[in-house]
Amino acid sequence: MRNFLIVYLCSSALLYSQNPNFDQDIIISTNVDTTEVKIGEELNFKIDISSKNKYNISFDEIPNFMPFEITESFDTDTIQESSTYSKRYSLINFEPGEYWIPPQKIYFNQSIKYSDSLLIVVNDVEVDTLKQNLYDIKPIIPVKRNYQNLLIRILIAIIVGFLVFFLYRYYLLKKNIKPNEEEKSLFELANEKLENLNSLDPKSQIEFKEYYTILIDIFREYLESQIKIPAMESTSKELILRINLLRDSGNYNFEKSKISKLESLFTKSDLVKFAKSLPTKSDIKNDLDIISDFIDDTEKIYNEKFNIVEDIEPENEEYSIIDDLKTFLKYSFVILSSILLISILIFGYYPVRDTILMNPTKILMSKEWFTSQYGSPPVELNSPNILVRSNDTLYDSKFVMGDFKDVFFLTIDFKDVMQVDNNPSLDLMKNDLINQFQTLGSKNILLKDDQFTIKSGDTGLRLFGSLDIEIKNRLIRSNFTTVILPYDKKTIRLTIVHRADDRYADNIKSRILESFDIVKEL
Repeated sequence: MRNFLIVYLCSSALLYSQNPNFDQDIIISTNVDTTEVKIGEELNFKIDISSKNKYNISFDEIPNFMPFEITESFDTDTIQESSTYSKRYSLINFEPGEYWIPPQKIYFNQSIKYSDSLLIVVNDVEVDTLKQNLYDIKPIIPVKRNYQNLLIRILIAIIVGFLVFFLYRYYLLKKNIKPNEEEKSLFELANEKLENLNSLDPKSQIEFKEYYTILIDIFREYLESQIKIPAMESTSKELILRINLLRDSGNYNFEKSKISKLESLFTKSDLVKFAKSLPTKSDIKNDLDIISDFIDDTEKIYNEKFNIVEDIEPENEEYSIIDDLKTFLKYSFVILSSILLISILIFGYYPVRDTILMNPTKILMSKEWFTSQYGSPPVELNSPNILVRSNDTLYDSKFVMGDFKDVFFLTIDFKDVMQVDNNPSLDLMKNDLINQFQTLGSKNILLKDDQFTIKSGDTGLRLFGSLDIEIKNRLIRSNFTTVILPYDKKTIRLTIVHRADDRYADNIKSRILESFDIVKEL
């Protein structure tokens, strides 16, 4: 018994030593590279674990570091020989104050332990407003309304509407062009039914009975609809009586002989339907003619009574896509002309014409502009398109918008200044610009100069004038403006070339030159 107790105590001690909750050899430490950071500054948080016993150690897949955010989670660093584990996180916080990094879960087999929490101070960034340059509040700039997109959308909507109408008329109405029975007269419907009945060839008693039933019903339906008598509800004798009353009243001058034939036909029909009498084919043909003649007489009397003139209906013309196309073009021309005239009265002739013809400089002026910086020292410029770097070398760099022969051309050149005793003269600058224009294929260059001040207050030289650009053996008269800013190490030159007769180029040029500036502080 004593030996059993000793074995039990030893095994219990061994089990408790291997349980993480009771293992005193597990050491968990947390540390950071600093306890004070600035807003937006990264903080390295590390968990170190050492244990003499081996456990299956893991960390939360989605750890909670609120109010800190995890920018990066590094892989677990494990040293198997010493049973040491390390886990590192990169944290960040954008709110000033004192915050605790919450304890983190660490899994040892099926058990959970927690790391220590740490207090971190997040300091605000101090801004010394006295050291910052103060600028005036920019005035409100009036923006001209741009109706180009509105006009284009209206035109597109009208064109689409006409196309939908055209397709609807051509594909749907064409399918629905069928004779409408409701539009046919009662006389035509009755004759059509009689023609269909005439094509039948009854042979058995049942077929003869059905034939005469249909024949009499056609006659009854016509009389009830045309003369307005209850023919469908009347017996044969009652119907003959009503017809005689119409004749005696003078409203319908039916012939007595035809009324007698009609009465004999009703009697024969009753015999066929109830006494199973079998008429001959000649009898059938004769009975059909009696009904047809009586309907013809009734129709004539009715038309004479109400002075109805029988219209001769024209033959149905075939549907013609050409006619619809002509109609479509005619109404399209009227509507588009009206819209065009109204637009010209509201906006003026040239804005409407240039919008429809998509004048390139009108598009440049109306589109969204971009403010960007180029080169070194940085030049800030507002332009309709972003300038593209061109022929960048060790000593100079160039940014261009478009091509020299385009309707509007813009370029900025940055050139190193050669270290000489004297600054370049005005004549040298003029000759350099003229040589550049001649190299690009220009002729008849007329040049003037004056001073130009940019937004920052720096003063430079402005060269402006006119020249002829040869395009496809034609000389196109154009205007140019060049602003030169000579600095100690760089000479900045902005050049704008556009057509002399362009109505929008001057506005574009003025807007660009007004935005031209040197960024002295980043």
